[in-house]
Amino acid sequence: MSTVTANPPALPAPGFLDLRPTLRPGAETAPVGPRLPPLDYLLLAARLSKLYALVFPDESAGLDEAVSAWANEEDVAEAVGRFLARVGQMFPVYEEVWEVDLESIEWRLYEIPVVPLGYDEWHDEWEAFKEPAPYLLYLSYARHDDDAADGRSEFAALYPDHLVPRHLEPHRLVARLRALALPEPLDALPDLIEMLAHHTGNWWLDTGEMALAESGGHPPWTTENVAWLAAEWLAAQPVAERVQRLLDWQEGTPAEVADKLMAVREALLSGEREREEEEEEEKEGQDG
Repeated sequence: MSTVTANPPALPAPGFLDLRPTLRPGAETAPVGPRLPPLDYLLLAARLSKLYALVFPDESAGLDEAVSAWANEEDVAEAVGRFLARVGQMFPVYEEVWEVDLESIEWRLYEIPVVPLGYDEWHDEWEAFKEPAPYLLYLSYARHDDDAADGRSEFAALYPDHLVPRHLEPHRLVARLRALALPEPLDALPDLIEMLAHHTGNWWLDTGEMALAESGGHPPWTTENVAWLAAEWLAAQPVAERVQRLLDWQEGTPAEVADKLMAVREALLSGEREREEEEEEEKEGQDG
């Protein structure tokens, strides 16, 4: 004999991992047996739900869609992309999943697809960067061509109208350039020099794509890493914005770029004069 329970158990709310639409098809549309989502989809959905809780622990909203709504890998990629878009409001990540296959999708749920802003100093196409980044890179790292008939360095060959003394080293002038109180957007020159030398002390600004790959890959999804990356980005963002204004400044015509390089050169020479005067004063003090 059947009995009626006074307080029947509550059913799970429709939504993520609610398999009622899958396991109990409607009588009018699905008279056949139960249709389970692929196991890979279930595992990825469980992982994605866990990441929502890890990254957004103070929010009740998470992945509110049923696994049965994922008809193909494109749907899975879109669901992961929506999650990464929310993470992208905290710090830069690759939000779009370009390779729509489960393996490519899965790694984004175990390693944070960060977008580092730093320069790779071994980049073989420095001229693709906006000035004055190539100017400073060639000035700091270009090798002298001993075989050249005129003995000029690669830097001198590329920037004959913007030469500086051979002993000038931009990374030694950062503090003096800051003390000069350069006008905007030249005030970002010391920041750019530190970025090119990987000496800002900030992960986002010091790390490039190739350096990240050679260091062992992207950071894993942990509560500590998410908090650390968010804090680092909070500090990096104003610096990155200042540097970008300098890079975008006077980029329209070759004449404008030449004027920008001249302004950068004059700032470097001013910093070098300050350095030489300080060293001379210290020397005099020691002699006295």
